[in-house]
Amino acid sequence: MPDEFAGISHGMNRPTDSRNRMLATIMACALLGACSTVEDAPKGEAAYAAIPPAPAVGADYRISPDDILRIQVYHEPGLSLEDAQVTAAGMVRMPLIGDVSIAGLSASEASDVIAGRLGDRYLVSPQVTVFVKKAVGRRITVDGEVREPGLFPLDGRLGLQQAVALAKGPTRLASLSRIVVVRQSDGQRKAAMFDLGAIRKGEAPDPEILPGDTIIVGLSRAKAALGGALLALPAVGAGFVALDGGL
Repeated sequence: MPDEFAGISHGMNRPTDSRNRMLATIMACALLGACSTVEDAPKGEAAYAAIPPAPAVGADYRISPDDILRIQVYHEPGLSLEDAQVTAAGMVRMPLIGDVSIAGLSASEASDVIAGRLGDRYLVSPQVTVFVKKAVGRRITVDGEVREPGLFPLDGRLGLQQAVALAKGPTRLASLSRIVVVRQSDGQRKAAMFDLGAIRKGEAPDPEILPGDTIIVGLSRAKAALGGALLALPAVGAGFVALDGGL
């Protein structure tokens, strides 16, 4: 090839090389699964696909400090408690037997522990039932462009619109179309983005919020809180995308 054509060819390669590097990066991310930022959290139907029904407070719930319990000892009203609060140390104070450590136990396991303590010295084959009246351990975090961000107890079933209302609602300049919900699932943080404006107008369903969820109103705040980047991992499917690190 003549030199003059070789010079033209080399000059034209400069932008091509840049494009090739960009394409190589995109292909590498595609091979890994997802290489993106928090802006790429799934939206619309893909986001709703990841919202399962909220589980009830049942056998899988673990008692936490500050929970309120009803403790019934069959045929022993003097030993039963209607509003027993679990202490910060994870104890509940019972008549006769004193403090009993129950934090981290299910209601059924706590019943067995209390029955065992009563049966050791005071009662023959006691029957004890523990019921979680107020599960303070079921909490959510609301952050970002809201009037009063913070940690809130989750009593019963709750939608995204109600969750934001717990924080006294969004600020006047809040970006309602970009609300990120972060959830811990299968050992990973995952995120999805929802449009609160559309939910309020009835144009989109109100997703269910689960215990442990973090709701961040406003994309800029979400990027700051989450560090912006998502893990380059195999795709997690239509729904929440995996986020780097732990909450």
